[in-house]
Amino acid sequence: MLTLTERDHRSGGPPRLGVVGAAGRLGARVVQECDRHDLAVVWTATRTSWPAPQEGDAAPTVVVDASRGDILPRTADYCRSVGAALLVCASDIGPAQRRVAAELATEVPVVLAANLSIVNWLQHQLVRTAAALSTRLPEVPDTSVLERHTTAKRDRPSATARSLAGAWEAAGAGLTHEIASYRAGLPVSEHQFALGFAHETLTITHDVRDLGPAALGALTAATWIHRGAPRLWTGTELFDEILLPDGSAAPRGICPAK
Repeated sequence: MLTLTERDHRSGGPPRLGVVGAAGRLGARVVQECDRHDLAVVWTATRTSWPAPQEGDAAPTVVVDASRGDILPRTADYCRSVGAALLVCASDIGPAQRRVAAELATEVPVVLAANLSIVNWLQHQLVRTAAALSTRLPEVPDTSVLERHTTAKRDRPSATARSLAGAWEAAGAGLTHEIASYRAGLPVSEHQFALGFAHETLTITHDVRDLGPAALGALTAATWIHRGAPRLWTGTELFDEILLPDGSAAPRGICPAK
């Protein structure tokens, strides 16, 4: 299991967290994990409750936004006002929200994380490895993604499914032919990346039954961007930096600050 690193003690002590969407399933788990790891949550907000900073209160140094994409502009304004880094966990992020994140990333670190599970990062690594090897194979496979979430999941296909397809395509292995989704079953989700050959199929599957790994991943990401340099990351890029420090997968920031 991924654990918090010593970098939470750099640059003046551990991070102070703010959580947007603290009443939701993921936001509530992030708050619980902070309590388990003795990290201070100094500010929380929901759609209906957005406390204004009070004089004398400690401001967060990192804000975890586990709400919806339409809340992101308000979260970005708050982060700008207090100088906090931002970790975005919402999956319904469109072009307008990405522009908001890119603008904020010129001032503070910002992470757009489609999925915060370290095993999902490993699944991405396997897809990228398969893509790199595919051009050497006698037969280049067709690829597809199948994702399942509960009926509570509103957007489809999920951001994780799109990210897996993007990992394959970014490696130059061709287009992913299909991204399919369905909404049923038990919490939390499944993501299957399938490589189809003439008479064989290889499937890389990630099955998630609890939000705990995502919450711990959020804390790990928060400790790394805490008081860091302005930059826009994807979650996969940030975990590359954390877990591959030897540079075997060079970080690919999508909007580094000048």
